[in-house]
Order: sequence, then structure tokens, then C-alpha cells
Amino acid sequence: MAKTTDGDGSRVHMRRINLPRSPEPQVSIDGSVMPGEAEPLAHVPGRGPVTKAEVLANMRRRQRIKNSKLPADRQQALPDNLPDIQGDKEAVGLRLPVLLIEYINLIALLENLPMVAVVEAALMDKALRAPRQPEQAKENYFDLQEALMSDSRPQHSPGRGVDLHLLRPRVVELLAAIDEMGGQPRQG
Repeated sequence: MAKTTDGDGSRVHMRRINLPRSPEPQVSIDGSVMPGEAEPLAHVPGRGPVTKAEVLANMRRRQRIKNSKLPADRQQALPDNLPDIQGDKEAVGLRLPVLLIEYINLIALLENLPMVAVVEAALMDKALRAPRQPEQAKENYFDLQEALMSDSRPQHSPGRGVDLHLLRPRVVELLAAIDEMGGQPRQG
């Protein structure tokens, strides 16, 4: 269950969370595979951000699914590495609430960026964070909808969005560099 408001924000009520996803097709593979290549990965509590290896495995699985629907002469080779972030772009059709589009248009104007760059930046930020538990992600989705509709949302939220899973590896690197510079082993 999630809290939602009427369109004008006048009344808060509970609503069943129903964000259906199509079932992921299974693929059959002979030989060794990367985790997530033969079947979709499932969320594991406490996991960190998605890794490049996981993205590549999922990309290979998705290509296998596409290939299974094509004649042999139109199938594409499985990728061996990830594409460059500044390389080719693929058109993706999304249906977004008009209110959200208007917010993003204004943010793009204020930041002097094209709207697509603002959307890409938000998606890149999400891609670098650890995935939430599925129920928590759904609850957050509805909480964000409510926040956009509310007249009393916070103007600034310092520290929000800090992902400790991203910071920990960097802190370890920095501490190691400091230890090397000082010549003293770190006391734990």
C-alpha cells in the first residue's frame, strides 16, 4: 500500500501499489555465462550499485532475446564490452506526466541545458546508485509523486542523495593514498 493524494492534493488516501512489469523471457545458453546473462538478476538485500559486468551480462541476455525473435541472417553478435557513454544513442519512448515534463523543461532552462541532458543526468545519477528493495522503490515512486503535487515540499535538502555504497570505495582509495604519502600504515 502507498499513500497517494487526489489530483489537487486535497485528500491523502492509501492506494495499492500496482506497477506491473512484463515477465522476463528465459534464454537457453550452452556453456559458461556471466551472472545475469542466462536469467535476470534479482535484488539481493544490501547489494551495492550495479556493476559494469552485470550491465554487460544483462545486455548480452537482452540481445539473445532479441536474436531469438529474428531470422538467423538478421541476428546481431553479442557484445563483448559496454558501449561508450558518449557513443551512439538509442531512441526510447517514455510516457511521463505532463507536470514532470514542465518541471524538467524549466530546470533545463534554468541550467542552460537541453532537456535531454537534464533527463540523462538524472538517469545517470540513478544508474550509479545501489538499487532499492522492490517494495521500497515502489513506495519511493509514489512519495515522489506526492512531493511534486505538494505545496509544502522542502526547498532544499542538503545531503539527500548521498549514496554510501558509492563513497565507501573512494574513501578506501583515499585512505590508502594518504597512508602511502605518510609512510605510516593505517591503524584500523
